[in-house]
Amino acid sequence: MIKNFASETSNSPQSAGLWAGTDRLDSWKEIASYLRREVRTVQLWEKREGLPVHRHIHKSLGSVFALRSEIEIWKRQVSREGGNQRTEAAAASRSARNRITIYVLPLKNVTVNSERRRLCDAIVNKTIAALEQTNPGKLGIASPKFPLSTEQSDFPASISNNEKIDYVLQWSVQDDDTGLQVNVALLIAGSDGVAWSHSYRCRPKDFGDLPTYVADQVVQCLWLKVFSSPTPAPVGGRHERPGSREAYLKGRYFWNQRNEEGLRKAIHCFESAIREDPEFALPYSGLADSLTLLSFYEIVSPAEVMPLARRAALKAIELDPRLAEAHASLADVLLHFDRDWQAADHEYRRSIQCNPEYALGYHWYANLLAAKGQHEAAHIAIMHALEINPVSIITLVWAGVTSHLAHQFDEAIEHYRSALELDPHFTWAHMYLAQALEQKGDFKQALREFEMTIQLAGGNNCVKAMKAHAHAVAGDKSAARNILDELKATPSHQCMPSYDIAATYAALGESQQMVAWLKRACGEGNMKLFTLTQDPRFDSLRHRSEFKAIVGQMGLAQASATRG
Repeated sequence: MIKNFASETSNSPQSAGLWAGTDRLDSWKEIASYLRREVRTVQLWEKREGLPVHRHIHKSLGSVFALRSEIEIWKRQVSREGGNQRTEAAAASRSARNRITIYVLPLKNVTVNSERRRLCDAIVNKTIAALEQTNPGKLGIASPKFPLSTEQSDFPASISNNEKIDYVLQWSVQDDDTGLQVNVALLIAGSDGVAWSHSYRCRPKDFGDLPTYVADQVVQCLWLKVFSSPTPAPVGGRHERPGSREAYLKGRYFWNQRNEEGLRKAIHCFESAIREDPEFALPYSGLADSLTLLSFYEIVSPAEVMPLARRAALKAIELDPRLAEAHASLADVLLHFDRDWQAADHEYRRSIQCNPEYALGYHWYANLLAAKGQHEAAHIAIMHALEINPVSIITLVWAGVTSHLAHQFDEAIEHYRSALELDPHFTWAHMYLAQALEQKGDFKQALREFEMTIQLAGGNNCVKAMKAHAHAVAGDKSAARNILDELKATPSHQCMPSYDIAATYAALGESQQMVAWLKRACGEGNMKLFTLTQDPRFDSLRHRSEFKAIVGQMGLAQASATRG
């Protein structure tokens, strides 16, 4: 049923509600109909105007209801407040009070020369400009109107309209003649607390990119640390059919096994859930995620399943625009298949905003941030995911991958081993552990881990290609070439691990072959290409023009070589 899972279905008749004829309105639709407004309008009225809406919270979903009598009382109260103009003014005042305000200080005590001083000022200005675009309705940015003296450290407790200051962004810079180190700290206003801090180093040859690079890094980290903090998420009022929900939960169980058998069972369950209840959004998201993983693990070609994954994710969003799972599913398609980095970023953020308790929203967003070289932000995101679900094996593994792409291999190994404590036979923990051990120079243990992974994965070709790379860097080029010859004889109907073959040719010093296989991976839509600019296996080749050309084809400029 993979080919026709999302066939159009006729809309079922609208239910009058279980409580029709009573004081109770049992869904957003009924509340909106009673008030003669759109659903989105009444949801905003609840948030901004105090429209009385009640919730039954279940284990993972919920339902809403309202009472006609309470709504009538609310309408009279709004009317007494002076009509729409006063209501809008009150809403604006409440909105201002609820905004988070960050006071951005200039760099202080800078002892660098005038040229570098201008560079430091550009960093601050770029950061302010980027923060101001993040979410003007909920995030306020302020800065001193006049330059501060070198001794001044005070800042106002509030700004115009009595908008209080919540955080202070403080900077310092060190110049050691080999480059600059920019230190940034987010202080909690009115206390000695530090919400977040980090340092960024840059060599003189990278100064031209430094303001944009630091601004992007800081804005991502602040958004994750401050703006996306968990808050109760609105819940829909729709009641899905029990059989459909049961099939969906079974599908997620099989999906979490992260192997071919489990993924195909998951697809069957999600399709069954869709047949049972075509208006239930979650199974479409589950189907999209299953198809995406089949392609990511190089079991089925991206061209065969990823358009179907996109279609399923979009259907989920159509059915429930505030479903975090649906936006995360679409973001994954945009990142791995479409390579539309900006749209993927938007959808990951949308997922987190819809439900900050959905761990995979942070988990998958960390993938994008790491791919862009925003390693500190990626670390914050993946740690958010682990705070929500600390025993998720796959999240522990991707915490390791996040550290690996930041070239922090000891931390990566710790995460992989934590995952293996939960499940000693989890295939992908062994695979990524092998790669980290290889980067540490422990080739003997790395090859043992690769061999175990091949057994657990049933001879997966991408793992064989990774093992060939380990042989190549260990000096056994003959063994590496033997594996490559075996892989190149793969039947045409099976996926070719083009990306990992390219990495192996890079280790063998055959740059022309590396370029050819990377181009093939681009043409095939290989799902691993998103890590190209950060994958340590390509570090020695990043300066080559042909490598830069391939990166350009992906639409992702190489991140600065500087790492904080």
